[in-house]
Amino acid sequence: MKIYHVADIHLGRRRLDGRLPDSDLADAFSFIADQAVQEGADALLIAGDLFDRPQVEPPHLRQAQRILARLKTANIPVIAIEGNHDKTFIHSNEPTWTHFLAQDDLLMLLRTVFNADGPIMAPWNSETRAGAYIDLAGIRFVGAGYLGAATPHKMQEIASRLEPDRTHVALLHAGPDYFVGEGGGFLPEDLRALSEKVCYLALGHIHKPMRHGDWACNPGSPENCELREAAYEWGSDGSPVPRGYAVLKIDPSHRHRPTSIEICSNPRRPCHRITLDCTPFGNKTKDGAAAFVSAATKMIREHKPARDAVIDLRLAGKLNLNRIALDHSAACAEIETAAEVYAVSLDATGLNVDGYAFSSGSGYSLSREDLEKKAIRELVDRKPLWGVEGHDADFAALFFELKEAVRAGKTGEELAELLNQSPLVELVRVSREATQPVLDTALLNEVTMEQPV
Repeated sequence: MKIYHVADIHLGRRRLDGRLPDSDLADAFSFIADQAVQEGADALLIAGDLFDRPQVEPPHLRQAQRILARLKTANIPVIAIEGNHDKTFIHSNEPTWTHFLAQDDLLMLLRTVFNADGPIMAPWNSETRAGAYIDLAGIRFVGAGYLGAATPHKMQEIASRLEPDRTHVALLHAGPDYFVGEGGGFLPEDLRALSEKVCYLALGHIHKPMRHGDWACNPGSPENCELREAAYEWGSDGSPVPRGYAVLKIDPSHRHRPTSIEICSNPRRPCHRITLDCTPFGNKTKDGAAAFVSAATKMIREHKPARDAVIDLRLAGKLNLNRIALDHSAACAEIETAAEVYAVSLDATGLNVDGYAFSSGSGYSLSREDLEKKAIRELVDRKPLWGVEGHDADFAALFFELKEAVRAGKTGEELAELLNQSPLVELVRVSREATQPVLDTALLNEVTMEQPV
């Protein structure tokens, strides 16, 4: 059986304040679907986050319908689970837009429901279009979805209910716990316990391609949901790394491991991260902004990017903002025109702003981002997070992300969505049930420098 595995498509993702077209994400998914049709796939798995948010806009719903209909016409069953972006709340059983697509007979949505006795392993029902598992061609596909902080425990419960003599493929929206700020993680020992019952584990959630032995895989997101994800396409030695979707073959009579697993790359919008040292022109009192634009344009041209490329321009060095007036939007537009590229994003978090430089004692200066993260961590350390000890660094990272969102002018609804999507919220909920509240409102206000949203 030839199976295509994709995850984290994120249809509807808004990137660079809408300057990058959302059709990029649909194009990536469409390419993979076309490959599955051309290669005669027997099934296609979606391991969560088909959509970028629970509230799906009509154009993005139509994108999903169009691509899934093509797979249906080719008689390729699509088996899907929901990711943390597909659902409003982790434990909600309310219908989602992924569930709507299942009702429309465009995919089979697997969702394992838990009660006090553990998981309810109900077979998929063609009338209700729901169930925890479905059997196809001698293989049992089991869907867990996004389980949050309880991932290891709940996956062990599911594994204990799996029949030992069957060939199982499990779909799970989770990744390794060593990714800071990402919940729903697992440890190596969690995988070892699961591997005894599962032939192949189809993973999502972490957008970086990863293989775990010869039986578990996360193919990585097909398109860059954030510009920094472009780095996932390259190894530490500078060699290209496949990313986008996985193709595997399973012989149902050999239930322990797939015959083969291959991560493949799909076309995506080219993205280049370029670092520009602003020190040489940062103190100019005259034409400082023009010197910056000229230097940035020259450096971008040296990389010879394609016209449809996006440039993630990281600013480094020292730039005296009291002496150079830099309009980010205007500068980006001017650089885009001069360098003949699709879009430019300025990342100023690496700048050492004059008057605010801070020596770390090692001979190096900390950037503004480093300084602010250090200050936030000190605030968190002064306010014990009762019941969730050991996650101080994760909470500090969340507070920094919230502060950056406030500074960027995000709306209250957008801030609430950012909080709801954080795996730390689930930790807080569980902790509140067992102990006292852990999120100190005064601390949050002090970090974000805003009134409560």
